[in-house]
Amino acid sequence: MRRWAPVAVVGGLLAWTALATPLSVAIGEYFAYYDPQSDPERLEFHRDLAAHVYTAGHWLGQLVAALAGAWLVARSGAYRPATIGRAVLAGGVLGLVTGTVAIAAGIRPMRANGYPSVAPDPTMLSEPAVRWCLLASFVCFPLWAVMGAAIGGLMRRGGLIVSAAAVLCQPVTLLLLVGAVAPPSSHPVAVSLIADVGVTALLMPAILLAWATLATAAATVVSRRRTG
Repeated sequence: MRRWAPVAVVGGLLAWTALATPLSVAIGEYFAYYDPQSDPERLEFHRDLAAHVYTAGHWLGQLVAALAGAWLVARSGAYRPATIGRAVLAGGVLGLVTGTVAIAAGIRPMRANGYPSVAPDPTMLSEPAVRWCLLASFVCFPLWAVMGAAIGGLMRRGGLIVSAAAVLCQPVTLLLLVGAVAPPSSHPVAVSLIADVGVTALLMPAILLAWATLATAAATVVSRRRTG
């Protein structure tokens, strides 16, 4: 892979995140509280909309994080603890930058869409449920990077493809009950499920952590056998 390719991929992700806000508004309106009538229902609609607007680019970002983890292993030629550490750092930075761009791009649309008139804070950034949702989604970035690194360590070839498939399969395994069978990601349907559950939203990264731990342990064993 050419040296400029990672920069181009990350740049494309951030551009998409900034430009995808109208799409996120449409998705949020589709998944938000159906036919709100009272002010509490309108406030719930506005909160659900915020969860989608502020997670714009997160699903694609987690795909990039998984690919970054697999790429780091392929680039180093071996699965090492230092490589896992680099994957965590890369995923964390990617999540922070993507999240910052999404929030910066989403504040103005939140004041113009939904029902800002019924919200004490039209941006909904002070809403605890929205904050928990954002935190849960952010934590998934470094975890997906670790997953990608583990997949890269388990496979001599095709780590990038399998890492991408692991993230892209999420539209079929989005419900949290089903998510225990496959690593969850911040797909819009998953976001709609955790938008109003508060701290319980952390169940999503908790499931992913379990999968990342198992994958890391397996990759470590396989790597030792190869070098032993």
